[in-house]
Amino acid sequence: MKGLLLKDFCILKKQMKIVAVLVVFYAIWAIVSKTPSMMGVMIILLSIMLPITSMSYDEAGQWYRYAFSLPISRRALVLSKYVLGFLVSLCGLAISAVGNIAVLMITGWENALESWLIIIGFLEIGVIFLSVVIPVMFRFGVEKGRLLIIAIALIPSLLAVMITGMLESSGVPMPSGDVLQAIFYSSPLFTLAVFLVSFRISVGICRKKEC
Repeated sequence: MKGLLLKDFCILKKQMKIVAVLVVFYAIWAIVSKTPSMMGVMIILLSIMLPITSMSYDEAGQWYRYAFSLPISRRALVLSKYVLGFLVSLCGLAISAVGNIAVLMITGWENALESWLIIIGFLEIGVIFLSVVIPVMFRFGVEKGRLLIIAIALIPSLLAVMITGMLESSGVPMPSGDVLQAIFYSSPLFTLAVFLVSFRISVGICRKKEC
């Protein structure tokens, strides 16, 4: 497991430099636009995209054909990608927290609670998105699954906009504060459940793959 993670981090070394530049860019943008959550959200999204980039490099280098011939269980191969996603997501959250505090101090702690809720919400959305995308990439490959990945990203957003518009036009009241609070508190458990189910699906897909 340690060797697999080291391999991924070595592959992503150049990407880390690009991420560092983007972090500085979004930090400046957040200060100028007075939206402290901006930097945190973008850092989290970038960190979640790193495991997808790693799998893209693996496919281009035909890594799995070689890895399947090694004395490594396919469960360990799959687990390494999920652990990578979990680690970079935590790193993104940590950097987001530090950056958010710095930006809030500069902007006079404007919209502090809102910025924290946005960061946590986007982190959970990103983890759920990653949980859906990884099995797709194991099943179809990065190149063949590219259109499916785009659809996975766009369809929920379009549905959310359509449902919100229909509710507003029909006069249906929005959920109360208590309902929203309950959803917020239960969302981490839902995100974790999706993550674990996704892992089991990916293991099943990987075990059926030919060498």
